[in-house]
Amino acid sequence: MAETADVVVVGGGVNGISIACALASRGVKRVVLLEQGALASGASGRSSALVRMHYTNETDARLAWASFPVFRDWVELMGGPPVFTHTGFVNVVSPPYADNLRRNVEMLRGIGVNTVALTPAELKALQPFANVDDVGAAAYEPDSGYANPAETVEGFRRRAVERGAQVRQWTAVTAIRRREGRVIGVDTAAGAIDAGAVVVAAGAWSVRLCREMGLRLPARPKAIDTVVVTRPPALRDPHMIFIDNVQGSYFRPESGILTLVGVPCQEWDIDPDTLGTGLPPQSATQGAQILTQRIPAMEQATLSRGYRAFDGYSEDRHAILGRVEGVDGLYLATAFSGSGFKISPAVGACMAELIVDGEAKTVDIGRFALRRFAEGKTADGPYPYAPRWDQVEPPAQGA
Repeated sequence: MAETADVVVVGGGVNGISIACALASRGVKRVVLLEQGALASGASGRSSALVRMHYTNETDARLAWASFPVFRDWVELMGGPPVFTHTGFVNVVSPPYADNLRRNVEMLRGIGVNTVALTPAELKALQPFANVDDVGAAAYEPDSGYANPAETVEGFRRRAVERGAQVRQWTAVTAIRRREGRVIGVDTAAGAIDAGAVVVAAGAWSVRLCREMGLRLPARPKAIDTVVVTRPPALRDPHMIFIDNVQGSYFRPESGILTLVGVPCQEWDIDPDTLGTGLPPQSATQGAQILTQRIPAMEQATLSRGYRAFDGYSEDRHAILGRVEGVDGLYLATAFSGSGFKISPAVGACMAELIVDGEAKTVDIGRFALRRFAEGKTADGPYPYAPRWDQVEPPAQGA
């Protein structure tokens, strides 16, 4: 006889465990989270975990804004050790996008975010070691920073279990079962679980899992590469977090003397089960070029290490959140396109509200529904920045 659950959450990354925690906190009695490996063994454990609010679309910004107090006030709200490191944050754009940045700052200020637009000279005064010759404007968030990925996932796990959820690691979901237009449960290597609701939050694995149940997910798995350097003595004090839209990358301080830098990568349709694969040989050089272009003193930095993660990238580079129309009881929280960590507390709250109450109330996530793709809509904001070359899709393999 199959085991039963009210809700099964598939995927033990930060969004999956946040959803399980929120459901249990709402009083859902039988919440079971299933993770094929260890918690945070996919993209979450390798996330740079930026905690910032700057987006070019209001939905993501509101999700980030609703999530920010959870990271900032973690000890009081979640218990356990703090997970947030305050650094300050800047987002820089080239001159053609300066007006768009200022409009986006106005949008962010309108929802309550503490942010201001800076001129290149003002950015130089704030970070004197930065090269601003190619910068048109910057958005500054003095309150932002980054989180500890492992401690964040563990904190959500601890609270979820305290509230009655079951968290099962090393338990792969082999199939999602449905009958007559509704979900009836999942199959695992350890046996079947009957459930009235299933949430797919499996990151880069979601594409395959949905395809195997006959659902096309408009997303593709993509590699995410990160290089870590030791800063030179001249930069011993940590710099702020930079999202560098001029170069299509980002970097942030880590552990006092280290800096993480995102290396643009164009490897799509990756098999996420090859997560242990190392970085391409050119990654260290690319990371060095990005850092030294923005902070010339980084020429004296030394390579520490590098690593690769995978995530599902949707066709419009925004998350897919909500119910699947035509399959009652099936919900998606996936395809975060490399940008899901900072919004995970609000994603958990919204998905729990949707499942329990029938609608998300913390933030209206309707623009992130799966149906937008069939309707030819996008979740993009009206004032975008330059497209990142590593997110311009090549043709699908076999196309």
